[in-house]
Amino acid sequence: MAKPKRNSQPDVFRAINALRRMVRGLRSAAESVERELRISAAQLFVLSELAQVPDQSVKDLAALTMTTHSTVSQVVSQLISKGLVTRTADESDARRAVLRVTRQGTHLLKKSPRAIQEDLIDGFGALRPSERRGLANGLERWLDASGLGGVPPGMLFEKPLLTGSAHARAKKAARR
Repeated sequence: MAKPKRNSQPDVFRAINALRRMVRGLRSAAESVERELRISAAQLFVLSELAQVPDQSVKDLAALTMTTHSTVSQVVSQLISKGLVTRTADESDARRAVLRVTRQGTHLLKKSPRAIQEDLIDGFGALRPSERRGLANGLERWLDASGLGGVPPGMLFEKPLLTGSAHARAKKAARR
């Protein structure tokens, strides 16, 4: 049986174009944030979430940002090194470290755009529950069928911890 021509598959066209528009919008937003604020879009998102719900632990912030503890820990370390966030012992439980946005971080947030991740989350929330479930299921199946199902999810716009050959091996393993 002959393979159907790609340009005769309107759903593929729509899906690829939607993905292109999303990637282009995300890239543009990320580049703008980095150029204007000198922080990554991932750092802006974490800073914004922490400002909305202060005194969070890294674990709490990972849940708020819907990502992993290690990813948030990496982003928080970068924000601390830039003087935008502090880590102190919790007053009620000294074993627990809490994070707070500094004055410098608050000032940066006042002049920053809304984090694109917030728009994506709100936009997804505007869909009907059945649409959200269908979209999530469809995206996961698409990634699996494309050989990308094993690629670990990280925070948008945050560079992976792996570099060089280790990164190439991880991508290759994810395709198996």
